[in-house]
Amino acid sequence: MPTIKIKELEGDIEVPEGETILQGAMAHGITFGFVCGGNAACGTCLVKVLEGLESLGKRNPKEDFLAKAMMLEPEFRLGCQTVVSNSPLVISIVSLGRTQRT
Repeated sequence: MPTIKIKELEGDIEVPEGETILQGAMAHGITFGFVCGGNAACGTCLVKVLEGLESLGKRNPKEDFLAKAMMLEPEFRLGCQTVVSNSPLVISIVSLGRTQRT
């Protein structure tokens, strides 16, 4: 089973091939936002792929549309749309890396 290392958290998670990054994270109790319900409409589940980008498929039409609107570089992917392959990934969850305002 492929593993995903999340830079902001300790340890790796195992995610079944064919699931999205968001589905895999949620199965391990990691929630990092998806205001639109995982429909590629908001961008709150944005991740930066630090290692393993070449193992991922191309953006689907929904993700591609939002990525163009947000002017995202290729290494930025939507967790709700990015399907895990059989290769390990290292990602940064953008919302977890932001400084919280008080």
